[in-house]
Formats: sequence, C-alpha cells, structure tokens
Amino acid sequence: MPVAPALSLDERRPGRIRPDLGILRAVLEELGSPHRAFHSVLVVGTNGKGSTAVLLEAVLREHGLTTGLFTSPHLVRVEERVRLDGVPVDAALLAHQLDRLVRYPDLTYFETITAAAFSIFAESGVGVAVLEAGMGGSWDATRLAGSEIAGLTNVGTDHRLWLGRERSEIARDKGRALAAARFGVIGDDVDPALVADLEAPGALAAAALVASTATEDGNIRLDWADGGAEVRLSMPGRHQAANAQLAIALALETVAAGWLPELDPPRVKRALGSAKWPGRLSAHRVEGREVLVDCAHNLEAAQALAKFLAQSDRRYNLLFSCLEDKPVEEMAAVLRPHVERVVVCPLADERAMDLERMLAAFRSAHPAASPLEALRVIPDPVLVAGSVRLAGALLAHADEEEVR
Repeated sequence: MPVAPALSLDERRPGRIRPDLGILRAVLEELGSPHRAFHSVLVVGTNGKGSTAVLLEAVLREHGLTTGLFTSPHLVRVEERVRLDGVPVDAALLAHQLDRLVRYPDLTYFETITAAAFSIFAESGVGVAVLEAGMGGSWDATRLAGSEIAGLTNVGTDHRLWLGRERSEIARDKGRALAAARFGVIGDDVDPALVADLEAPGALAAAALVASTATEDGNIRLDWADGGAEVRLSMPGRHQAANAQLAIALALETVAAGWLPELDPPRVKRALGSAKWPGRLSAHRVEGREVLVDCAHNLEAAQALAKFLAQSDRRYNLLFSCLEDKPVEEMAAVLRPHVERVVVCPLADERAMDLERMLAAFRSAHPAASPLEALRVIPDPVLVAGSVRLAGALLAHADEEEVR
C-alpha cells in the first residue's frame, strides 16, 4: 500500500471520479474494516437522496437509536457531511481521521471523506448509519458498507457520462444497490416503466408499505400496517411527500431487520416535523436580505422547483448559476416562465459553467461577477437555485438560523 507522497483532502480534486472500488476496499481493510462495524441504510437516486436520508435518520434517532448520517456534497463546511446523532462532527475529529488517510494518495476526494466517515461511525459505536450515495448504485464508495437496507428515490438523467445515456441504463445502475440489499424499497417517484430495468425483483414499492395521502390543510397522512401519523413536514414542496413516504418505508424495514421493535406514531410525527435540511426551499437571511435557497441542480430538480413556483403566491427573482455538465438550456426553459428578473453569475469551481452560456439560456438575464454581487443587484423577493455550490457560497454569509 503506497505511503507517499502524502495528500490532504484539500489537495484531492472533488470532481475526480473512479468507477471502481478496489483501492478503497483495500484501504478500508488495512484500517481494520470500519465499514463492517455498524448497520446501515443506503439511499440512492437522482434527487431527494439527502432529504430522504435526513428524514430517516431523524426518525431512527427519535426512536432511541444512536445514528450516523453521511451526505454529500456539503454546503459550507465539510463537517456537514458526517453527523453523529444529527449533529455535524467536530472539526478536530474529522481532521484526525483525514490525517490518517493522507498516506493514501490514490483515494479520490469522495473516497477519502467516505473512509473517514466509516471510521468515525465505527469508533463512535453508532447503531445505524444512514448513507446517501454520491452517484449511481454500482461503484459508489458508500456501497462498501454492505448496507442491508437500500432505498431508491427516483431515476433522472443526471450524470449520463458515467451512468448511461438512457434512463433504462441509469435505472439498471442504481438498481444494483437495491438488488444487493436484504431489503430494497422503491420510492413513489420512480417511473413504473423503469422498475423492470432496476433488475431488483425482491425490492418492494414504498407505497406497498406506507400509504401517503395529502390533507386539505397541507399536511400528509402516512399509514402503515400497525400505525399512522398526520404530519406537517418541516421541508416545503410537494415532492417531499414522496421522500417522507420512502423514509418511513425504510424505517419499517429496520423493524423487519430487528433494529427497532416498532414505529411509534408520535415519534414519527416529531421527527418528520422537525428535521432540518438547508438549501431545500429553505429561507435564510443573507447580508440582511431574506433569500429562498434551493439546491435544484439538474433538470428534474428544476422541474420540481417549477411546480412549487407555479403554486406559490409570490413571484420570485432568480439568482442562478450551475456547473458545466448541467442542461442549462432545459433548466432555463422550465424555470424562466415562473420568475421575474434573472441574474446569473460564475462559480468559484473548476467545473463552473461559463457566463455566456447561462446568459444565452435565460432570456434577458443580467450578469454579475459573483454570487454576492448578484445578490446585491437583484431585487426582492430572491430565489437562489441551480447549484449546491451556489447555495453554499451564499449560505456561508447567512445568519445562523433559518427564517421562519
């Protein structure tokens, strides 16, 4: 195993991807196989993985389990990616684990932070870790945890270069995570026409485990075999109902696996009503301005955002930027009819899309030199969307608490 040259996390390119698990597997085994020290649930899918993972972790924690949560990417601080009992890990703890990995320069950025998370979970004695996959379901680093339970949120068209040009190919890739799990659950947002392509015949539909009904006052009613709860989700947007349904279905599978005795409806209600996940239609005060922030970073996420905007009684001005691999023309076509003024800006990222292409995609858009400059010139009310990195660049300057 190579020991030089040493390479810190910051020196590893976040955009580097390796469709192979061999190197990380060998490193984990040399570290004592921390990935085998805890139970885990893996959440895969194009969109909604993070929201589903956060909701599930909150439910499991509310039921008394000690939990780990691994998500990506982070908004402001890398510690956001690794949480113990719902709280981001201490910077010194994460730095200690990352220091142990500098002698493995072949690891990618994502492999490195995944290995660090596994070690933290193992050494902290978590009962269950909820893992959000980074990309796909075949060779994502999270797959090495050997999760006994896996859930799929949906199948979109992101990351075609790596997962396949056709949605059927993307479905097949993501489906491998379901097929490898003891319990697999297919979310309600998965196109029925793609279920066969998943090649996971043992996976159950979330709707077969949990019935979800919208109520007249904006709540959702979730019912399962031996319980049910009416919930006002802490995260806005109708698309979160499918994420909550999948989260409860996965929680029920933890009961089937013997990790929990049962689901308690009051605890489910408290967890789903209080879980926080910034950047998912969350309101913040940034430099004295109230800003609605959504990480919608691909076509399907833009479509979900457009549905929210169509039902909103406010007409927002859009502050937008994205990475170069995103279908900005299609995203603009979806979003432009629902907003007033548009301001676009570049991102401080080697994969950022050039300003000219964004200006061409959004009719009559105005350019700005940076996210903060864009915020200073755009009128109220402000909606930020297009990239997790854009959201993070602005949330780095936000007040600590979300705006109610």
